Amino acid sequence: MNSDAYHLVTVTDGRSDSAAIIEVFSDMAEGRLTNDLRLLNYYNEVPVSFGTTITRVDRDRIEVIVHEHQALIIDHARGTLITSKHFHNGLLGVHCRASRVHVTQRTAILYNFAYAMIRAERREVVRVRVNEMRPVKFSYDNAAIEGAMVDISGNGMAIRTGPIPTMESCQTGILSFTLGDTPLELPASLIRCTMDAEDSRLCMFKMESNNRSDSVISRFIFRRQAEIILELKEGKVLE
Repeated sequence: MNSDAYHLVTVTDGRSDSAAIIEVFSDMAEGRLTNDLRLLNYYNEVPVSFGTTITRVDRDRIEVIVHEHQALIIDHARGTLITSKHFHNGLLGVHCRASRVHVTQRTAILYNFAYAMIRAERREVVRVRVNEMRPVKFSYDNAAIEGAMVDISGNGMAIRTGPIPTMESCQTGILSFTLGDTPLELPASLIRCTMDAEDSRLCMFKMESNNRSDSVISRFIFRRQAEIILELKEGKVLE
């Protein structure tokens, strides 16, 4: 699973934390706690989350019933995140590994539990990954950088580009790009650039949207979500 979605947190120590998590699972399986467990994965930046039921608790692992769409992703990612208000005062989720995922039977064995702060749940808007080449230009002062869109949300965008001039992280300018048949030019500021591969950089921008751009971007995101769910239904996540 993409570690950008979470980071691990140690409350006491690894063994004690795992034991405390297993105790929550045991209490749920025995009916002493209300089952509010949800599994959470991200596929092409879109959250996929369904409730789950524990069918067996062993010393260090559990067997669960999962939704078929989630089973596909868990089988591919070999792991998942789990949320519940019963984990450490409801402040943290849990990350775990997965084995023996049966997509058709909709079951999985989960193990290696650790507390996690789920970063992506704190996003104010949905971000989707782009599946085709979409040119983007960032114009600032008397210069410009050009690249390809990687992902987009209602107020942010990441682009992949080659070598670029040195810029401050607060550099402001205009992002120019097209969604569908609609060209957009939005004020934006550079958040950061990271080296992604040899001579390739990933640059993240915060955009200042307006009513027109909100409508265009929302329609694009909705279409991408529909495409991604269709991919899950057709099992393309396994390819």
